[in-house]
Amino acid sequence: MLLRGHYYKIDGWSTEEGETTFRVDLLPDCDVYRGHFPGKPVCPGVCNVQMLKECAEVLTGRRLTITAIRQCRFTAVASPGRCPWVDISLRAEPLAEGYAVTARIAAGSTTYLDFKGEMHERQA
Repeated sequence: MLLRGHYYKIDGWSTEEGETTFRVDLLPDCDVYRGHFPGKPVCPGVCNVQMLKECAEVLTGRRLTITAIRQCRFTAVASPGRCPWVDISLRAEPLAEGYAVTARIAAGSTTYLDFKGEMHERQA
């Protein structure tokens, strides 16, 4: 399921020293937040992983599938009420097949997710 445009929107991005940082606005009216949890919405971890995968697709210009997760640490709980935006910082290093991806979701000094894994081009 594509979350971009429903759960979040990309407000812009910049690249510096091989790392691209996407500024992402969380969209609190999304049904995901109403169900997770009513009155006190939080960002589900699986949606955070999907968000960074979709940003990796924008970065590479390819439709990707996560094929390996080497590390995925959820270090804080994001909420559209407490942090209406997050930064998703990504590196996608080409491999023989696909990309080695490192990513971090953070806002200010708070890190919500650290990720290391591989993503390959999705077959039609």
